[in-house]
Amino acid sequence: MRAVVFDMDGVLVNFNIDSRKIKAEIIRYFEETGFPKGVLSPSLPFSKIKDEVERHFSGMGMGKERILGMLRAAEGMAVEYEVDAARTTNLLPGARETVSTLKGMGMKLAIFTYNNSKAVKVSLERLGLDGYFDAVVSRDQVEIPKPDPCHLRRVLELLGVPVSETLVVGDSEMDIRPAKELGVRVAAITTGVRSEEELRAYSPDYVVRRLPEIIEIAKRS
Repeated sequence: MRAVVFDMDGVLVNFNIDSRKIKAEIIRYFEETGFPKGVLSPSLPFSKIKDEVERHFSGMGMGKERILGMLRAAEGMAVEYEVDAARTTNLLPGARETVSTLKGMGMKLAIFTYNNSKAVKVSLERLGLDGYFDAVVSRDQVEIPKPDPCHLRRVLELLGVPVSETLVVGDSEMDIRPAKELGVRVAAITTGVRSEEELRAYSPDYVVRRLPEIIEIAKRS
């Protein structure tokens, strides 16, 4: 193994953002601009909400630029919440130890996250982790973010390490699905948004309960 790619929230730092509240506010915004009420739910992924909005308004004959303007406005609402959360987020137990040890072993390290790049920069600098990573790719730095595999593929391109020598560490299907699609080994960790049972349903290569367990996987691989 030569590289480890981490998700961020729920893996390296605590997930301290109320994503349902953000999505509820964004849904209200779309409904105020003409989307049918009661169709969208805060339980949907943000990417799915945006897809449904684009599909609806395109079908109504709305111009592409106007639709993109609405989507950018919604994205801006999410970014504000995420940056605020980044100013108070904390490292999860073992995070610094894990990235420091892996770096000392000569591993290339990366982050691929659905968080926005501004919030990620705030978090990494505030927590003193910004010097550990060879690549950091946020949702606004790829054409289609995860779970689309192009997000992870971009990280792999930047690292220049074969998929057979890379491990992905994530806390949800958003991380497991693209890794499986690209043939990258994936370790699912139970410190985030999904239970162990939920994670196992996506058939990760490993399931861990503590981040330092990744060090042992790396040593054995």
